[in-house]
Amino acid sequence: MKAMAILLTLLLLAPDAPATKVPELIEILRDLERTPQALQLLREIGGLKGNHAEAAALVKMIRNPRLYPRLLTNKPEVVEASFRALGGIGSRKVTKQLLALLDHSTLKKHAVIRVGVCRALEGSADPKAAEALIKLMRDKNDHVIAAAAEAAGAYRYEKEFIRKDLFKTILGIYESTWNLKNTVDPEKKTEKRRAEEKWEIIEQPMEKSLQLLSNVTQVDPPAWRRFWNKNKKRRWGDLEH
Repeated sequence: MKAMAILLTLLLLAPDAPATKVPELIEILRDLERTPQALQLLREIGGLKGNHAEAAALVKMIRNPRLYPRLLTNKPEVVEASFRALGGIGSRKVTKQLLALLDHSTLKKHAVIRVGVCRALEGSADPKAAEALIKLMRDKNDHVIAAAAEAAGAYRYEKEFIRKDLFKTILGIYESTWNLKNTVDPEKKTEKRRAEEKWEIIEQPMEKSLQLLSNVTQVDPPAWRRFWNKNKKRRWGDLEH
């Protein structure tokens, strides 16, 4: 087991790479009972704003084929915390590696990975990842959709066309889910329950991001639709709030 830990460390770090806390994390993860220590260390790593080396080492850990099967099976909370740490660091230098996780033949199948990528992108708000968030908002998993929509709110200071693209995508899902929830035949119990469950998951993150992206507040989806129809071609910097 000790030899395995050494091998993992060598795989994660290039010879001349700056020292990071990730090797210590891997050593802790050898013992399932030390998970609380691993989570504490990840909270510390997440506080290292802008530490690109730490972010790169974390992404490598997540995608390491000798490690991720064990993490996903036995310690999904560590995977979640790793992505939260990436969000805390907020490094745009690992955007390409993060997006590559969504194309990974194995990792992309896990909702915890797709949600995690959203959490990490929320921290960096890299405009190069806006299209990926739009795609994630069309995911089949409601929690992934909600995470992508929530991450979109972090793009509130980006160029207006990016904000509008994100806003339009969120609004379409927000409005259609609200309409389905309110119009589905009560006799179709399964369909109605499904619509209500989805609405419960996506409502708050989508509402919040609509407000952040537009810097206005509306009362319900129809009001948001009226706002969009009226203002989609206007400069949002000129809107009265």
